Amino acid sequence: MKSLKELVNGSGRLSEILRFGLVGGIATLLQYGIYVIFVNAVGVKAVPSTLISYAISFVANFFLSNYFTFHTSPNAKKGIGFTLSHLINMGMQVGFVAIFKGIVGPTLALIPAMAICIPCNYLLVRFALTSKYFEKKASK
Repeated sequence: MKSLKELVNGSGRLSEILRFGLVGGIATLLQYGIYVIFVNAVGVKAVPSTLISYAISFVANFFLSNYFTFHTSPNAKKGIGFTLSHLINMGMQVGFVAIFKGIVGPTLALIPAMAICIPCNYLLVRFALTSKYFEKKASK
């Protein structure tokens, strides 16, 4: 059986999915940590702190997803694809929460929504960062 280190550093799809989850966790912790620092140490109000921490986390997520998760090189086209994938993900989450709140209640509605959206987001981000469509065109 492979060790966790071997799994994370591997070249297979399972390794890629584990790295995706790891990067998502890092991005979430980074966002929350920056948020707490801005709110408590810097004295910035909660809403602007949310926007600032989200933006910083998003940029870190983009670069970590490129270099670590998918072993690709970032460029502007991939940045647009990455952004679009996250906008689609956000729309899907909102839509599924609206559906599931009537089934499991508002407190639990995000859980099944995320169970659907996270795998979809993986596929969208993977497409945005590994598809030939988002590669720079060679200069002539």
